[in-house]
Amino acid sequence: MNAAGLICEYNPFHNGHKYMLEKIREEGSKCIIACMSGNFTQRGDPAIINKHLRTKAALENGVDLVIELPVIYACSGAESFARGGVHILNSLGICSRLYFGSECGNVEKLSYAAEAVKNNSVKEPLHHYLSEGLTFAAARENAVKDVYGREISDILKEPNNILAIEYINSLLRSHSNIAPHTIQRVGTSHDSTQTEDCFASASRLRQLLYAGESINKYIPENTSELYNNSTFPHGGRLSVLERTILYRMRSMSTEDFSKLPDMSEGLENRLIKAVRSCNTVEEILQMTKCKRYTMSRIRRSIIHSLLGLSSDDFNTEPQYIKILGFNDNGRKALKEMKKHSLLPVIIKYSDTSGLSKAAKRMYETECRCDDIYALSGSTVTPCGSNMRDNPVIVNCRKI
Repeated sequence: MNAAGLICEYNPFHNGHKYMLEKIREEGSKCIIACMSGNFTQRGDPAIINKHLRTKAALENGVDLVIELPVIYACSGAESFARGGVHILNSLGICSRLYFGSECGNVEKLSYAAEAVKNNSVKEPLHHYLSEGLTFAAARENAVKDVYGREISDILKEPNNILAIEYINSLLRSHSNIAPHTIQRVGTSHDSTQTEDCFASASRLRQLLYAGESINKYIPENTSELYNNSTFPHGGRLSVLERTILYRMRSMSTEDFSKLPDMSEGLENRLIKAVRSCNTVEEILQMTKCKRYTMSRIRRSIIHSLLGLSSDDFNTEPQYIKILGFNDNGRKALKEMKKHSLLPVIIKYSDTSGLSKAAKRMYETECRCDDIYALSGSTVTPCGSNMRDNPVIVNCRKI
């Protein structure tokens, strides 16, 4: 099967995403499989639109099959985010291409940059810049510039390029047969607060939603109808969970902080000091922030605290394939996938009965995190959604 895979958040789905899916179709892919974040995202936030609505939006605009990227990869840095998604797509046994957006738009240049960041000659200047207190991203960019020059290091300035490089390196590390392909990003940049014609970044759209303003101009018409007609279109704010977060973090010991994922270089000490001094999440963020630690990294540490995640949770590969939704074409892909998949496939809760101990632990973690997400909207919703909800099915013939 000529299936194309992509790793995404769709938080929320917008016209730029639809443009990318149309380009993938134009390049000959007969089936598009999205490995999508669940209810928590890479920047350390609850998703502004819940995973089932985002799944339906994706299926109504060009995706055929949506698979969940488990929370431990979805709510992590670029390397782990890419590693988890690539591992899942490798495990399907039916993907021949991995598509991703980039500002560069040239897979050869991105591949060269991917080789550069892993070259041993970059390690010494990288350690030097890290010792000066720079973030890892800034230190790596400077180190690559010293060894390879500005043309390659400039590629590392853009967020989609950085993620693209991690995808390519994950494919290489896993000796994958999946070929990398990139679609050049159109419209505004990744975190831009500006708009351009009918395009706006997901960051800008979240800002508009939080302000109670319309985003209809920047999303497909069917997606607008979907969001507007939903009883729980968006919420997902850390501020709604603030007292829960403060309770959780104030209850943690020094050892608890040290066991959080990606906790190094004294970040735990800054966090502990901030938690003991601050009365709001925003105050914790501002007090912890410094030249070395990005705001996204701190936000992820806060969300890891809330969700009860530890570094032990991150020392494993994806253990199963959780199906979030499909259309008729996706159902055919699912049937084919079941013949070749290297991981157990979960469509409904009863499919979890035969999981290994490690897989059950990962699934239970997902259930717990979804129950916490149920507290993040304007109204509290019931526990158990991850076990109770069936996949979203769009445009499927009855059998």
